[in-house]
This record gives sequence, C-alpha cells and structure tokens, in this order.
Amino acid sequence: MIAVAVGTPLRFFRLGSHELSIDESLSWAESSRRNVARVLYVQHRLDSGKFPIYEIAQHGWMLLFGETEAAMRALPALIGSLSIVLVFILGVELMLAVSETPEASGALSGQSAEPSPDLSRENSGRGTKDQSVYIVAGLCALLFAVGLPSVEIARQARMYSMMQGWVVAQLIFLLRARRLGGPANYAGVTIFSAIAVATNFTAGLVIAAEALWLVYLYFAEARNDARERSAAPWLMAGALVAAMLLLLPFYAGLRYGVEGVPRGDYAWIRPPGALEPFETFENGLGSWPFVLFALFAIFGGVRLWRAHRDEAVLLILLVAIPPIVLLAGSHLVTPMLVTRYLICSFIGVYILTSIGIESLPSRNYRAAAIVAIVVLSVLRVSADLRPGDHRWRDACEIALSRVGTDRRIGVCRGFYLVSYYIPPAQRDSVKIVRIPRDGIENNGPPVVIVSPNATPGQVAEIRREYPVVVSQVKNVTVVSRPEAGATTRLGG
Repeated sequence: MIAVAVGTPLRFFRLGSHELSIDESLSWAESSRRNVARVLYVQHRLDSGKFPIYEIAQHGWMLLFGETEAAMRALPALIGSLSIVLVFILGVELMLAVSETPEASGALSGQSAEPSPDLSRENSGRGTKDQSVYIVAGLCALLFAVGLPSVEIARQARMYSMMQGWVVAQLIFLLRARRLGGPANYAGVTIFSAIAVATNFTAGLVIAAEALWLVYLYFAEARNDARERSAAPWLMAGALVAAMLLLLPFYAGLRYGVEGVPRGDYAWIRPPGALEPFETFENGLGSWPFVLFALFAIFGGVRLWRAHRDEAVLLILLVAIPPIVLLAGSHLVTPMLVTRYLICSFIGVYILTSIGIESLPSRNYRAAAIVAIVVLSVLRVSADLRPGDHRWRDACEIALSRVGTDRRIGVCRGFYLVSYYIPPAQRDSVKIVRIPRDGIENNGPPVVIVSPNATPGQVAEIRREYPVVVSQVKNVTVVSRPEAGATTRLGG
C-alpha cells in the first residue's frame, strides 16, 4: 500500500507540464487516426516491426479523454501504477521459491542455516518466514515505485510502460511454472511472452536471458541424479518457443528496423564505450541512488547465490544479458545501448537490492537503508517533475504568423511534433513540409522550423536558403527567407 501510495503520485504529478518528445509525437500520429484500421495502416508505415498493441489502446484512450499531453500520458502512468502491484506479486513468487529451502531462509536473513525445531519461525524474532517473504516483495514494489527508470517511462506516451508490465506478468508465470508447473502457468508464459515482444521487440532481450537460464537449469540438473531431473525446463522452453511461433506474422516487419540502419534512423545514439553498460545503469537510476542500488544488489546477489542458486542465476542474467547483447550489437551493427531499451533489466536490480537490504542483520540498518535509497530516488525523480518550456508550441505560433497566404511550414526533424502543436482548427489548412526530403531550393515554404536533432549538414543547407533567424527557443529555431529588397549576412 505504501508503494502504491508513493508511486502513483510520482507517475501522475504534472503529466502535462512538459511538451511531447519526438518519440511521443510519433505515438500520437499513429494513435490519432479515425479508426483502428487506419491505426494499423499508419503504424505499419511509421514504426513497423511490432504489433500496435499500445497504439490501439492509446487510440481508444484518446477517444475517451482527448489528446492533450496529460491525457495521452495518463494511460502509461496508469499501467505503471498497476505494475507496482505486479512487481509485488513477482517478488512473492520469487521469495516463495526461495523460502521452500530451509537453508535459503537462514542465508537470506543473515541467520545460521542450521535447522531449528520450528522452521516456520526465525530465532531473531523478526516474524514468520511468510512475513519475510511479503516484506521482501513489498520492498521490491517500493523500489520499483520510486525508481527513476520505472517512473520515467510511465510518464511518457510510449509503449515501454506497457511492455514492462507484460514482462513482469511473464516473469510471474515463469516462476510459477518452475515452482508449480501446470498448463495454466505454461500458457501464461507463452501468452505474455508473445504480447510483450509484440509490444516492443526489446522485450526479446528478456526472452534471451530466460533461454540462457533454461540452459543453465538443464546442465545443473544433469549433474544431479537423472531420476530427480524435472520436466519443467523442457516445458518452459517449449512455452517460449510457442510464443516465438505466435509472433511469426510480425517478423517480416523487422525489415523496416534493419533498413533504418543505412537510413540513419539510429544516428542519434552515440557509440558506446567499454564502461557504457555501467554508465547506462548509473544514468538510469541517478548517481547517488545507483551507488546504493549497486551495493545492496551485489550483496543480495551473493546472499541469494549461496541460498538458492537457480533464482540467483535468473536475476543475474536478467540484469546482465540485455546490456551485453546491446553492447555487442552496438559494435557489430549500430549504436543501440540506451536506457529505455534496458528497462526490464532494472526489475532484476530492484529484486536483488530488496534481498540485499532484507539480509542486513539489524532492523535499524534495514530501516536506514530503506529510507536512504527511497529518499534519494524520490529526490532524483522530483528533479524531472519541474515545469518545462513550450518551445515547440511557441515555434509553431511564430511560424504560423509568418506563413501568410502560402500556408506551408517546413520542418527539419520534428514533423509530427509540429503537426501536433499546430492548433487543431488550422491543421486542415496548413501543410507541413518535410525538409530536406521535399526540397527547399525552388518553391520551398516561407518558413522552416529546425529541430535541435538536425545534423550540421542539414542545418547548413537550410541556412543557405533561409538566412533570417525569426526565433530561437531552447535550440528550436524558426528561419525564413529575407524579405524582398533586403540584404542579409549568413549566420552560424
């Protein structure tokens, strides 16, 4: 309850205080069509390679609540708030698997692993073993609720919050399948794996980590008596394969993403350095919170490794495999190591951190650790809750005042942002021209809005034809041609 009470306001506070990002404007362009058929058609052209699960949901949401920044972001914020409960359930499932081993309970609590006459209660007086399970799970939910990566994606009108929710649900069923078996749990693994990957293909990084975990389970059990080997790894692997088979109709769409490499669609991502995976986690969590997360996650990983190695391997792979895969892809194909692609890896960090905190021997130490990490995380999140500027809205107003009877506005990198911030009453009468794709030399529009994401070459080409700077707000520049009879000197 505390996690939900703290995490929900962080996700909904001042949702409309910042303008849309370029990525959010793309989601708006896909979701704002007149019907679902048009959403499917436009989404395939703009962001092919995945099924528009989020875009269809956003389409219905916008019909009910409108298309303001706050209204569009409210859907991911709601999903992010519900995901707090899912993370609690995930923590319960993991700790139930761990607590089934008596040695695990002692190791995780810092107590002796020697069995006692009453295994249901710990000698320290901290309550029953079941209480410890729910305390760790609740702490997982609290860290997820205040963690900057989880809050940040829940405040963006993009599909990442929904994908993360599907992944958490998939992990719940994976752990249940491992612990209990049963057709329902295997079916849950298949269904939620397919939905998560279809929502965004970066969820496939989690599937890769889980596949390696199943390979580990196979060889770990091979070292035991063959009669004790479980069929669960085979059945879980079959469930994951079934999920991939369900996605066959969407694999052809991956061609769009592959073709985006030579087009320069990913040119905004800088090449990673050798320490980039660590820096990505640090940037995601915030510098000071990262120190505490790293310290307690390592401590929790060591404790869990000693107590219940199977679950420890799963969490370590969940944290490590996605950045390793993206780092390799960044060097072999194109730079792709960014925080939002690793969003599901942070789930493992939250769980390991919770175990590390709960493993501290003193109640006072545990309380101090919880307060420190929660306060630092909330302070880091609050820095992003301040009101933002309105540079794109202002740029569109200025550009509209300069178009005259031509009624055309050129845009370099930010086509759908300008389309969004043109007042709805004027969207039908104003034509947005892509620059430089549609050309500017002959009969270009009278005014051009240049995004800060434009390349230096694009800016230089535009400034040769549009030397007059009409306005510049936070690097969003409005330029125009000189008036008849006026002479100008080219600026930078």
